[in-house]
Formats: sequence, structure tokens, C-alpha cells
Amino acid sequence: MIAVVGAAAVLVAAVLALRASDDAVKKPSSGAVRLTKYTADFVQVSDHPPRPNPPSTVWSSDGRVQWTPVEGAAGYEVFGKLVSAPEIAGSGRPEVRAVDAHGQRSSPVRAEERPGDDGWRAKVEGWLDDFDDSFLARRYHLSGREGCVNPSSGSGGRLVLDMPCGNDTAVLRARSPLRLKESGELGRVAVVTDAAGPRGRLVLDLVPGSPDRLGPIPPADAIRVVVDDSVLPGTRGAGVLHRFEAVLTDNDVRVVQDGAQIATLPVVPRWREASVLISVTPPPSYPGRVEIDAVGITGSPGPASGVIETPVVAGTLRVLEPEEEAPGIGIARAPLSGASSARLRTTVRLGDGGDPNRMAAQLGPATVPLRPVVSGWSAAVDSELTLVGDLPAELLGDTGPDALSPFVLRMPGASQAQVLESYLEVPGESPVKLENAPAEPPPVLPVMTAEVTAKGPNDASLTITLDAAHARSVAPVAGFEVYVDSSLAAVVPMPGGIGGRHELLLSLKGSHNVEVRLRPEDPGRQTDSVLLELRR
Repeated sequence: MIAVVGAAAVLVAAVLALRASDDAVKKPSSGAVRLTKYTADFVQVSDHPPRPNPPSTVWSSDGRVQWTPVEGAAGYEVFGKLVSAPEIAGSGRPEVRAVDAHGQRSSPVRAEERPGDDGWRAKVEGWLDDFDDSFLARRYHLSGREGCVNPSSGSGGRLVLDMPCGNDTAVLRARSPLRLKESGELGRVAVVTDAAGPRGRLVLDLVPGSPDRLGPIPPADAIRVVVDDSVLPGTRGAGVLHRFEAVLTDNDVRVVQDGAQIATLPVVPRWREASVLISVTPPPSYPGRVEIDAVGITGSPGPASGVIETPVVAGTLRVLEPEEEAPGIGIARAPLSGASSARLRTTVRLGDGGDPNRMAAQLGPATVPLRPVVSGWSAAVDSELTLVGDLPAELLGDTGPDALSPFVLRMPGASQAQVLESYLEVPGESPVKLENAPAEPPPVLPVMTAEVTAKGPNDASLTITLDAAHARSVAPVAGFEVYVDSSLAAVVPMPGGIGGRHELLLSLKGSHNVEVRLRPEDPGRQTDSVLLELRR
């Protein structure tokens, strides 16, 4: 609890907690929960406004149904789902209704179908990946925390990245490089994804070399394009695919969404060829999910010669000093037994010192010098750097030990540098095939917040906000209840509600504990609860 005490101030402390309801009357064993309006004599609740107006225009195109936003609407109902943004993934001619903060629906408006825009494909003039086959590792290296970034193959040819651990980021390095033309429009990179939805983030890094990830500070000659909530205009609903393009010209880099320019970067590439890194971060929902439908890169006919990757884990994730004792943990030599050549690739997060140019890997009896794969890299704390080393011939072939121990990274002045990932590369075609994607995540409840502000000596305003902007689909809400000192003070019904803002006036003397409980329509769902401490 956080409390701030003042002479005529109302003090607020809010703590989110999950609370399972045991009210058998209000949460029956079956059927949607329905609430009845109630206010104690010291509570005032504003009257319901008229029903919201319907959207003026609704249309479908390019796998999206979109409509003009409705003033005062908390969300919309379409395809039997509730969403907060004025768009949803889908096609055809569905009906769309606006929904206000009290759950009231507008009259429906049916969508009109409009032609799609496939002209962007011809402008790529290079490699175009529609994810029609599920051998992802043949075309990309995927970097992400093991178990926290899970790729799969979605229906209709689509890459699905599920991230169940929280705020994770997945990074795809395309094995097809970007190659620029001589003048005019030098090249472009196109990505069709839902990553840049509310509170999500899409980053395109164009950089010479072959890094697996770049972290917060890219190399000096890299070009970084970021699309998130700070980039306007452009509607980007949760779970809705949009096409984003970085168009490189003689004068600048233009950022384009669905054919409309949304930003300009005053930079010109100082190179003719670069790797393309696609970083995606989902909204902070659980589980997080990002979908990528297509990638296009100018100038490349496709991936270069194939490699087979084998992830390996160092005996310690801390980079050791050259003479520091290593744990006796190694790796299996099986991936190297039939290889004519092999490389070790590793990405480290730098500390506050050390010389990455002198980093080496200890693989059993061999010491493998490592070299950065990019130039102009930053040595700042928390920078991320990919290094590579060629394995000596004595570690290859059919003869030799079954294991190489220890396996650690060493660097003079290591100073808390950390190993983020490591893997072996040998020539060949990866046999790894993605599994089919799991089902779409279920609808989630809006996030509830509440605060109290002073309105007079004995009056306070209780403001409750239900925010569903991050949700791909919203679980309907029955309403909410307000308790003062554990006694019911108000019930605000909003049947089939999606979110919005509500304000109640409390006329109370002295100090009190206030609790707001969100009631889902689904009787099997847990409720959210916000606790407030009100003092005078």
C-alpha cells in the first residue's frame, strides 16, 4: 500500500489482486453472470448515456475488417467477438456494432468488400517468403529464450511465435541478404505482421555482417526502423496483420504501413549489402503471440548454402577470465562427427569492461578464437554482440571423444559479460520442421485500474478504468462492484461490456478501505480486484 497524507487530500493506494468469487447468487454454475444496479445512499453514479452511434463505414480488404471509429465507444462487436480497436482480422461482410462503457450496443452496420493490394509484391524485386513450408531454420536463424519463444506453423502459411514467459522478444535473422540497387529506390524490406499492435513492437535492423541480435544499441552503420505506439498515424489493432516496409532511397529511409508513409529516417546506407533482422515483441498479455505472414527482401534470390544448427549451452553463462577455473560441463561431439567444417556462433551481453576482440571459446582441449561478425559495435554496458569462430580439424571427423569438456567462453576483463546463446553450424540442410500452431489464445479480461481524488471536504471521486487495448479478443464483462469497509456500496452493471471509464462520487467522512471487484460474464473466470486506502 502507498499512502500520502494531507490536510484535505484523499490518499490512494492501489494493489491488483486476483480474487475468486464465492457469491453463488451472482455467479451461478451456468449461464452468463448478470448484475443488478445498486447504490448506497453515500454513492452517486452517473446515468447511462444514449446508445452509441453505429460506425459510419465498414469495409473488408487484405484480411482485415475495418471501420470508422465511433466517438465514445469503448469497443466493438464483430464476428461474435469483442475488440477495442476499429479493426479485426477477417474477411467477408460481417456486421459491426459499437459498444459503450455500459455494454450498450449500436445498431449493426454490414461491411462492404474492397479489392486487396498485392502490388507491393512486385516492388520487392527479390526474395519473397510466404511461409508456405515449415522448414523455418533453412531460411532464418531464430533467437529467443529457450521455452519462452516457441515457433510453429499457422494455418494458411503463417509463422506463429508464442511467448508464454512475459515480455520476451524474438529475433529472426534472414539467411537472404538485402542487396541494394545503384540509385533511386535502392531497395526495400517488407514484413506482414501483427507485432506492432497496441503495446507491441516491431524492429527492422539492416546491418552489414551476420549478427543474431543487436540489443538496445546497434552498430554505427546499422539502420534501425522501429514501429510501436509512438509511431503515428496508422490503425494497428491487436492480432491484426499489417504490411510494414522500409524503403531505402538516395536521400532517406521511408517507413510505410499498408502503402501509406508513416515515418521518415534521415539516413542513407553506407553499404551495398546487409543482413535483415526482424525483432518482434508482443503486447504484455499472457500468453503473448505474434504472427508473421510474409517477408520480402530486395536483391536476393533466396537463402545461401544451407547450414544445420545445433544449440549448445556453455558450462556457465558468465564469460570467464582467461585463467579462471571452468566447471566440468561440456557438450556432445556428435554434431561434429560427420562434418567437414564447423563454426561456433555465440551472442554475449557485454558488461562494463573486457575486450571482445580477444574472446575465445574453450572446447575441451581446443581453444577457438572468436571474432565479432559486425564492425562499429558498441562496447557500452548491456550491448549485445555476436561472435563466430572456426573449429579446428581435430574436433571434426569420426575419431575423437564423445564429449568436449569443458565448454566455456573466456575474455580478458570479462566483467560480468553474459552468454545469451550459442550454437554449432555445419554444412547441410536443416531437417527441423515446425509443428502446427496451437489454438488461438482465449479472450482475456480488460485490465482494471482505479484511483480516488478529492472533490471536497467529504467528497471523493472514484474513477475506474477498464483497458482492453492489448487484447486480441476481450472476454465480456458483467460489471463491477464497489465495497467500502467490506460492505457493498455500489453495483454497476455493464452486460457484455468490454471496457471504458466510469466515475462514482463517494460522500464519506474519515478514512476507509475501498475495494473494486470486476465481474466477468463467464461464471468460471476469476475476478480482478483493486484495493484502495482512502484517508483524510
